[in-house]
Amino acid sequence: MDILQFTTTQYVLLTSTIVLLLVLLYLRPPATLTLSTDEKGRLSISRHALHRLIETCCEQLRGVASARAAVSRRGGKFAVTIHLKVRPNAKLDAIQGYLTQEIGDIFRENLGIGAIGPVEVKVIGVTPEPATF
Repeated sequence: MDILQFTTTQYVLLTSTIVLLLVLLYLRPPATLTLSTDEKGRLSISRHALHRLIETCCEQLRGVASARAAVSRRGGKFAVTIHLKVRPNAKLDAIQGYLTQEIGDIFRENLGIGAIGPVEVKVIGVTPEPATF
């Protein structure tokens, strides 16, 4: 009995698994986003750095305790989803309006990207005010 001998079903299953893994690797979003390219070189930003840039912008607001950002591409535009933990006194409508404006400015002015889609702000929790003495 040869151990490397496969049945047809095992062969098809193995081949399908390998093809699926290759397709998933091909469809994975790139680790970096190229902002500009010219004869002098290329300007890129990592996906992680882009997320941290947006999160830092959110965390500067007094009513926001923590933030997590996710950026994806939908229809040629960048869609931003932000998950926030806010403080009890946070003005959610003001925070949402400010972040939509500020993130649009970051994409247009800092990164040179004009194609920005929706900015979704989701509140996932409320944290207590820090104790002051």
